[in-house]
Amino acid sequence: MSGGAVGVDTAGNLYFTTGNGTFDASSPITPNNDYGDTVLKLAGGSNVTDWFTPFNQGGLNAGDVDLGSSGVVLLPDRTSAPQHLLVSGGKQGVLYLLNRDGMGNYCNSCARDTNAVQSFQAFSAFFGTPAFWQNARCFAGSGDNLRQFSFDAYSGLFNSAAASQSAHVFPFPGATPAVSSQGTTHGIVWAIDSSQYGPPSALGSGPAVLHADDASNLGNELWNSSQVSGKRDQAGPTVKFTVPTVANGRVYIGTRAEVDVCGLLPN
Repeated sequence: MSGGAVGVDTAGNLYFTTGNGTFDASSPITPNNDYGDTVLKLAGGSNVTDWFTPFNQGGLNAGDVDLGSSGVVLLPDRTSAPQHLLVSGGKQGVLYLLNRDGMGNYCNSCARDTNAVQSFQAFSAFFGTPAFWQNARCFAGSGDNLRQFSFDAYSGLFNSAAASQSAHVFPFPGATPAVSSQGTTHGIVWAIDSSQYGPPSALGSGPAVLHADDASNLGNELWNSSQVSGKRDQAGPTVKFTVPTVANGRVYIGTRAEVDVCGLLPN
């Protein structure tokens, strides 16, 4: 999941994606316990209780287009059905919205993902985990802008057209964003351009570049760590798949040589 954490619900169920590999879970012949390119739900730490596999799993596996390149996000509970939703992606750049109470399993006779609540082409390849804030999902695909997709709480579906996008394009591997806010206002989306993570990166070695965009309009960049002359805000050499951590009014960036802490300058 490109460094993403396992999702956990209030009942202690675990949710995560798998990469390329054998898939035989829908076979009537045992052993039928292989779940390549699948979103899994586990109870008790090890028991598979539900799962979702894209209709084209065989093609994903053959083409090295794993579902497991993306992490999962459990959305806030809804008052109407489906109450418990999950969103994930993969190297295809397809967004999958799943019902955690009935994940859909696998449809080997389908021409599309009819077993998902919703699926659509949203980005280029996903290598990370989305952020969800104020009914909007943010993610930067590989070689793509940071994009925001609005979630309609009434219909329980995402708008397939991006509501806004950043001016900056994030080369491979894209970015896993984090959101800071004052309650429901003053949202900031933080994302690291880690494209210069060193060999074998085609862009060579270089610093992590932290971007801060207005969560209400990603096209409004508030600041980035490379914009001030004299390298005042420059971070250390970047790490592939690194994620900004927001705590106590500061943003922390783990690099290859140091931990950088970003905050407001003194008056």
